Amino acid sequence: MIRHPHWPWLLAAGLALAACGGSATPSVDASATGAAADYPDEPALEPSQAKLDAALQCTPYTHPDKPPVLLVHGTFTAGFEQYDWTYLPLLADRGYDVCVITYPDRGLGDMQVSAEYVVNALRRMRAQSGRKVAMVGHSQGASMPRWALKWWPSARAATDDLVMLAGPNHGTTATSGLTDALAKVPGLSTLPVGLLPEAFYQFAPDSNFVQALNRGEEAPGDISYTSIYSGFYDELVEPARPVPTAGLDWGQTRPNVVNILLQDVCPGRFVDHVTIGLTDELAFDLVLDAISHAGPADVERAGGKTLCGLLPIVPSQIIAPQIVTGLIQALKQEPANGLPNPHLAAHEPPLQPYAQ
Repeated sequence: MIRHPHWPWLLAAGLALAACGGSATPSVDASATGAAADYPDEPALEPSQAKLDAALQCTPYTHPDKPPVLLVHGTFTAGFEQYDWTYLPLLADRGYDVCVITYPDRGLGDMQVSAEYVVNALRRMRAQSGRKVAMVGHSQGASMPRWALKWWPSARAATDDLVMLAGPNHGTTATSGLTDALAKVPGLSTLPVGLLPEAFYQFAPDSNFVQALNRGEEAPGDISYTSIYSGFYDELVEPARPVPTAGLDWGQTRPNVVNILLQDVCPGRFVDHVTIGLTDELAFDLVLDAISHAGPADVERAGGKTLCGLLPIVPSQIIAPQIVTGLIQALKQEPANGLPNPHLAAHEPPLQPYAQ
């Protein structure tokens, strides 16, 4: 198994910053529609409306010719940490209105609750922009939003695209890697024996969460689904062959679903679990193709084999001043973000009644 020495380092660095105490800003109009109270016939949202809204940060809605984009972060990080210096300025520079969500406690808690923040974000963005949303997520932020789309009709109605980067859609057998990474974080290195963060149980392929998520239709609604994943180099979202855990409706032919293994496009390309959601230009160009056209991503339309000559990092991430500004702003937000509650438990959280 290939190991990624920089993944625990990135995790430790992010949480250490939290301990030390051109980005989006909180911008939800409390008087706008899309609040939880507007949907009495759907499953209730557990967090308060104020807490749900505070988790969403958006640039102004000034580009009616394009769908607004919702960016959903992965486990161990926060929305502003992952996106304020990467996808947010890259997409804004290309004329997209962009929102970033930060769900609680770096994704260590119950993913059913985390999904409620996605539901609220989709409702609010649809109501305030007047347009359907293109959602882009990485790792847990790729698979967990499917829970929102599965159980909340209003979330499906608000969504045009879901682009998933390294999403463990059918769980992963690599939770030991997540546990090893967590053990390297200062202050969390001595976990009680037998206790793990709640989300870790839900990542297991045979968990109640994964089984309920994939029961029935895996890609519901009038939504275009694109799952982009890496083989060989991503030890957390595995296996990639013969049946990928990231795949949706694997083996079926559906016009609104596409699964793209990056090494099928560019054999031998090194893209790991971190870079696929941060810096890889091949993944970024496929994301752009998906959100800028009807239907899911199309490799040939995006450039085909010419994509294989792309750098392993989006060039403007090196030279654009708004990237540096975004990184500085992200660091400034760290003290308020604080240390996460690890949500340690001895077993998987029970399924919510609506999912039973």
